[in-house]
Amino acid sequence: MPRTSPESSAHVVALSDVGVATDMTVLEFCVGMALARRGSLTAREIAGEVSTWLDKPVRCRALNGQLKAMAARDWASLEAGTYTLSEAGSEALRGFYSALVRMLDGGRRLLDVAVFMSLIKEFERSGS
Repeated sequence: MPRTSPESSAHVVALSDVGVATDMTVLEFCVGMALARRGSLTAREIAGEVSTWLDKPVRCRALNGQLKAMAARDWASLEAGTYTLSEAGSEALRGFYSALVRMLDGGRRLLDVAVFMSLIKEFERSGS
C-alpha cells in the first residue's frame, strides 16, 4: 500500500514496490551491514558498530525502530536478545550496497578495484 506524506495528499511509492530497488533506510542499511560483517549481535553491539561508522554515539534504543522493521520484513531475526541477518536481509543489503558503491564511484568502477586490492593485501598480511 502506498504511503502518503503528512504534508500533502501525494502518494509515495516505494522503489521496491516497482521492482527497482530495496526500500531501506540508511540506518537499516547500517544495522544490516553490522550483522553482515560481524554475525549475530545484540542491539548494544549493533549500536556500537553504527556509532563507529557515524563517528558519533548511537544508543541501542535509537535503533529500536530499525531493528523492529528489519525483523518485521524478515531481514533479521531476534532470538535470546541476539539479532541475526537472514538470507532475505542479505539480498536486500546487496542491492542497496551495490547502488551506493556505484553512486560513490561515479560509474568509473574504481571502488570495486580498490576494495579487491585491499582484500588481497589483507590476505597477504594474514598469511591466508
